[in-house]
Amino acid sequence: MYFASLLVVVVSIFGAYNLNFFNSQPNSVTTANIKQSTSALPPMATDASTVRILTQNMFMRPPLIKNNKSDWKDGRLDYFIENILPRYDIVCLQEMFEYASSRRARLFAAAEKLGYRFYVASERRFLWHAAIDGGLVILSRLPIVHMETITYQRGIGPDWLAQKGVLYAKVAVKQDGEKESHMHVFTTHTQASYGDVVITQPDVKRRLAQLHEFHNFLETVLPKHRAKGEPVILTGDFNVDSRIHVLSDPENIKYEREVEDGINTSDEGEAMMAVLRGHGIDPRVLGPDNQDTFKGNVVFELHDTLKERLGYHPVTFGNTVVDEKGVVHPRETVLTTMQDNKVMHSIDYVLWYNPDADQHSAGVVSSIEDVGVVPNFTPGHEFTQISDHYGVAADIKFNVTSN
Repeated sequence: MYFASLLVVVVSIFGAYNLNFFNSQPNSVTTANIKQSTSALPPMATDASTVRILTQNMFMRPPLIKNNKSDWKDGRLDYFIENILPRYDIVCLQEMFEYASSRRARLFAAAEKLGYRFYVASERRFLWHAAIDGGLVILSRLPIVHMETITYQRGIGPDWLAQKGVLYAKVAVKQDGEKESHMHVFTTHTQASYGDVVITQPDVKRRLAQLHEFHNFLETVLPKHRAKGEPVILTGDFNVDSRIHVLSDPENIKYEREVEDGINTSDEGEAMMAVLRGHGIDPRVLGPDNQDTFKGNVVFELHDTLKERLGYHPVTFGNTVVDEKGVVHPRETVLTTMQDNKVMHSIDYVLWYNPDADQHSAGVVSSIEDVGVVPNFTPGHEFTQISDHYGVAADIKFNVTSN
């Protein structure tokens, strides 16, 4: 813990050259702010039949922190702004840290020029907080009419430094120019594990405890702000690997395959969904002495959209390629640490909740039109992909029915 505090001090001093610590920026942009500062921009998008949403761990850690030769932070951010940001309507980011860096401010300025007039972001942190910010951002072309945030109980190990949590944005979506609905968009980044993961180890319990906090946040926010028929989307890097990493045909195939070996769900993957839904878990899953069930008061039957659409848990971190001789190689080595090469984890998610989709008061019906993993490769650059994580993208369809 003392080492972590010392590292914060060092990074803070270094960051003074990059950032004016004492000029605080807002956590969200209001309509009034926009009218005063962006009159030259195109008309604001308020009407949409399909909303494209991306969740992406950006791997934009504070200065001085890198895995290998370089994290290529500036080059990757430039590529993201120019080639990826224009494709979407709502973008949810993790590890887009503001601490001791001007990169987040540069992203906001560029995003505004591309029509993202609204954002919410993790609160800034300074030297005296002995912590860095949570690294969360939600950018939106559509109006954000309300936002809230929570900070999780502090993490274990290196995660003690970052004040991880959840961001919530209530996004207005109009149909036919007058029929209004909302999307309830959440993004999170939870406790990480380092090395092999056993479900009984302390960082797993801390991660599930944080997910229980996430569920409790849903219990607080949704009854106040969600009307019947309005979709709820949970996005982010949950750091829960839902793959079991057991070969389905070991006699003939000696390596893990993404599809065939990704069908079954790991114990922690099952626990994650049980905690987020509010069912809770058998405490013995985390060891004989554990007594925590992480059970909620309200049940939300969330859907894992990737698993339900694809039929397997796709790899989003530490992917592989197999050559013609059957030799397995890491797909990415520039950004990823050697110990994380070829781990084939499925840890990034888009979860969906809308049990009363046909009961919207204005007849607006929403559905998941498409969802999938987007690797966001970067051909022709020193780095081969935008992050050490793949992104996940979804198309949300809004239709108006007659009441």
